[in-house]
Parts: sequence; structure tokens; C-alpha cells
Amino acid sequence: MKETGKENQRRVIAMAGKGGTGKTTLTAIMAKVLSQGGYNLLAVDADPPISLTYALGAEPKNTLGELRTRLIEDPREKREIGDRHIREVIRKEAVIHHGGVDLLILGQAEGPGCFCGVNELLKFGIESLAQQYEITLIDCEAGIEQINRRVISRLDTLILVSDATLKGLRTAVYLRDIAEKHGVEKEYRVGLVLNRVVNSAADLQEQARTMGLELLGLIPADDRVAEFDRLGRPTVLLPEDSPSVLAVKEILNRLGLPAVSREKSPIQ
Repeated sequence: MKETGKENQRRVIAMAGKGGTGKTTLTAIMAKVLSQGGYNLLAVDADPPISLTYALGAEPKNTLGELRTRLIEDPREKREIGDRHIREVIRKEAVIHHGGVDLLILGQAEGPGCFCGVNELLKFGIESLAQQYEITLIDCEAGIEQINRRVISRLDTLILVSDATLKGLRTAVYLRDIAEKHGVEKEYRVGLVLNRVVNSAADLQEQARTMGLELLGLIPADDRVAEFDRLGRPTVLLPEDSPSVLAVKEILNRLGLPAVSREKSPIQ
């Protein structure tokens, strides 16, 4: 069944790929472009090293992992929630407002103890929170299983980020297949982004088609991104004429999210 009205305005986009492919850089640039365009945006840093947080120029003051631990170790914390919706608890305790983006940091993975019930509670809270934003961007761990296990079960688009190698394409196919087996609800679009491409990578584009991967775009090798990474500068400070920023704008256009200035329209 097709969603209608405001429900249909909400988009949940997850970035996945093996470590080092540049999925965090892609997520940060997308957040930069979309927030500048006036979209009401939630970014979820779901990778334990919290790379997206630093790429956005933020500091990890509060994380969902810390809230989860408190709920497990101190029963009073759970009692104090009382009748408050877990969505509002997460918003108050774990969401950082930074540079026009609302940022939710998952932080540490599970430790000792039974996290199952708390994880389901927090997952419900994240999904409820995402419904209040036009767009939710998720920077995933290297694996894709956590989308269903830790974060959110509804996706609109899964973007597989690969380096410009055949090995990278094979990993993207593997991640796509894993996602299909782990119960993400409803149909969703799967697309490939090739990162750090030199020239056109025509052979890899043909390989991607043969493997049944929809190519959303190519991000060229960008000396500015390499420089920012070397100096530890936030990705969101990349200049507008950076090849990576221009390429990401084209990708967003293909996703139906044009990089044009618009008035923010919060979703209730």
C-alpha cells in the first residue's frame, strides 16, 4: 500500500559499505547539502567509532549507548521515564542540535547484561523520532544487519558505497543480499555509489549493471577530501565547488531530493 500525505514525505536513507569506502563522508556531505536546502533532517551516527559526528563538526556529548546503559544498570532511570514517550526521552537525552542538523549518536555496542528489551524500546523510540523529520540519514556500521537489529526497520533507500574496484562491487552485492535476508520492512530502493573514481570507471559501471546494481552516481577522487581527512577538518566545511559536493548534489537529484533552498517544513 502506498503511503500518502505527510507520511509519504518522510525519507529514511541508510549508507552502508565496507570500512574505508567513504560512506561517512557521503553521509556528511548529504547532510550538509540537505540542511542548507532547508530540509528537516535527522542524522544517525550508527557506527561505533562515531566518525559521522566528527565529520559534521560536532562533539559526542550524549549517546544512545549511554542512555541504554543507564536503563540497564539503574532501574530508577526506567521508572523516571514514567509516562514520557521514549521518543521524547531520546530527543532530550541523546539528540545533539548542530549546524542545522539534529544528530543522534548510537555510540557503544552492547556490553554485559540483557539488552533485548531495552533495545526494542529504543528502536521503537528511534523510529518514532524519525517520523518527525522529512529525512533521516543513517551512517551504518560496515555490516548491514544492524539496520534491523539496532536502528530502524523501515527504509526508503539503501545506498551501498564502494571504492572503484571489482572487489568493492562484490562486497556491495553481498551487503545487498544480507539486507534482504534481515527483515527490513516494506520495499525499498537499493543504489550503488562509486567513490574516489578516476576517469569514468566505465568497466566498473558495466560490471555493476551485470550484477544488478543501480548506479546512483560517481564521486571523483577529491584532493580536498583527502586534505580535510589528513588535517582532521569536518567534512561539512568542504567548499561548495568541491568535486565531491557537486557529485553528491547530482546523487540527491537522482533520489528526488534537489539541492535547492526551500523553507523548512517540520513534520508533526
